[in-house]
Amino acid sequence: MIMSLPPLPKRLKGSLFTEIIPQFLPEVKPKKLVELGAIVLKKGKTQTYESLTDSLRKIQWVKLVGLKAIDIEIKIANEMEPRTLLMDPLGQTAYALCVTDCIVHTKSALDSMAVFLTDLLNLDVKGGDRDLKKPRFRERIAKKDEFLKCKMKELGHWFEQLQGIRDEWIHRSSIRCLLFHGPSKVGILPIPREGMLDFSKQTKLAITEKNFWSTKDFVEYQYSNLLTLFLAIVERSIEIERRDLIGLVPIPNDAEKNLTLFPTRVTEKMIIEKMKVRLPRSMVEW
Repeated sequence: MIMSLPPLPKRLKGSLFTEIIPQFLPEVKPKKLVELGAIVLKKGKTQTYESLTDSLRKIQWVKLVGLKAIDIEIKIANEMEPRTLLMDPLGQTAYALCVTDCIVHTKSALDSMAVFLTDLLNLDVKGGDRDLKKPRFRERIAKKDEFLKCKMKELGHWFEQLQGIRDEWIHRSSIRCLLFHGPSKVGILPIPREGMLDFSKQTKLAITEKNFWSTKDFVEYQYSNLLTLFLAIVERSIEIERRDLIGLVPIPNDAEKNLTLFPTRVTEKMIIEKMKVRLPRSMVEW
């Protein structure tokens, strides 16, 4: 879906231009990001927060590839006809890549958060040991911070489950896109809840919500857990950084309108009269 925005004034100031850019991630609480950014800038700790910024970029990718997977499934479903066996090699491949990317970038975002938490909490951990899938690393976080301890306990099973699915799809096998014809409460491209189940066994499972995720439910489950941790880290970071903050940090009420995760560079002289934004159809229902 391509959305055309209303004509823009012939002379644009940067702030006005960024105000009309749609908020792709309103759930990340832009005002909190601005507040944290202002505090970090004043304390000269911008470099420390680069890994947290990286995680936010990857969270954006998770949301968008997840939405694209949902859109692809809808498109394939719309092509189905009675008494017709549909095969869509390009569509099914694109779908498989999107769902795989959702898992890959979810794990990658967690890895960036793990690097950041190591620095924020001054943990004596290096290299591959900075990994939220490892109970020992989560224990170190829990000992250092009572607030984050609750999140480590709440999400511990998910960290390990996510790692198992990622390893299965990337290192041992791949997601199998079984295209289902017929009535289903989990869509036409359901994802087995037991992601590491042998493919021959997957084909024999009853198509129920107990055995399969719908694409939408699968994507939202990964994304909501990822977002839960990110927001908790942002909240805790603000509390920690404010402890020894000297003086007030002024934060404009509308500063979050200047945030954009899709930077653009214009390399020719031009008068911008309109802007087009391509959006996944499912974004309006997210």
